Amino acid sequence: MNHEITCKTELLAPNGELNVKGYSKKMNFIYNRICARSIPFKLKEWNFYQFQSGHFVIQFTLGHLSYIGQMAVTMIDLDTGKRWCYSTMRPLFVPELDLNPENQSFCEYKDKHCHLIYRITPSERVIEFIGSNKQYKNIDIVLTIENDINNEKLVIATPFEKPTQFYLNYKENYYKANGVVRFDDKEVVFENATGLLDWGRGIWPYSHEWYWGNLTSDIDGIPFGLNIGWGFGDTSNATENIYFYDKKGYKLGEVIAEWDQNDVMKVQHIHDTEGKLDCTFTPIFNNHTQNKFVVVDTECDQVYGYFTGSIETEDGRKEFKNVLAFIEHAVNKW
Repeated sequence: MNHEITCKTELLAPNGELNVKGYSKKMNFIYNRICARSIPFKLKEWNFYQFQSGHFVIQFTLGHLSYIGQMAVTMIDLDTGKRWCYSTMRPLFVPELDLNPENQSFCEYKDKHCHLIYRITPSERVIEFIGSNKQYKNIDIVLTIENDINNEKLVIATPFEKPTQFYLNYKENYYKANGVVRFDDKEVVFENATGLLDWGRGIWPYSHEWYWGNLTSDIDGIPFGLNIGWGFGDTSNATENIYFYDKKGYKLGEVIAEWDQNDVMKVQHIHDTEGKLDCTFTPIFNNHTQNKFVVVDTECDQVYGYFTGSIETEDGRKEFKNVLAFIEHAVNKW
């Protein structure tokens, strides 16, 4: 279930079909947007960042579905459930996003009400946002993020039933962010906030769903991250399951999680079939969202809670306790 790609490889053939299926611990896939765009109005691309400081979470989304562009900035107080959000969908707009998340780049969304910038250099990532709408007179955000492309991460090329459908996904778990978030008179300082990048490119079925969990923290001062996922595409070549300790990736096969769709706030037992990962997840808050816009219909239970358990490393078994992170279930039509 885990075919590792260890050298630079063209992701797509000229006809849009996957050249290679599997995973890598760095960006070994060469993404050619022209090959993907041979199928008009089906390409989907996004750059999603999330950072957590205490019980405050900030999320940034910039992406498109070929026929519509999306930009969103959301802050959540996990103690109270209060959300501060600025979002917009723009028909027939496609922001020009980067082809490789490890390369130096500049991406932006701009209109008369707001301006979002992703600026990537070899040493840092900077996210800036200014905006206003009917709810907020002034939103002002600047975050500076440590950037080390040598960190191991999860990069995966996943096929679907149709040969020209694919998903290229890059997840980095080791970001530390510093800066200030202001929504009018609400100001939150993000200091050494842990975070992640979820970078996705692909063509997949209009109706789809996924389960995804992600954790970024440390164990006794050593960087620790976890990514689990299932339900999206054909994962027979590689799963989305991996954990990181001291910036080294430990790949997992099948992971079993006791997700109860009738009670998403139920405690879950999560473990892999080889005994490398064993933990519980105790939910505290469900960031439930649902959006409908013309042909777009999305619903997601993003459940935050505490992970407690252990992992197997080269230095022996390591335990972690009460690490705040999330697991989500999304059902979409877009």
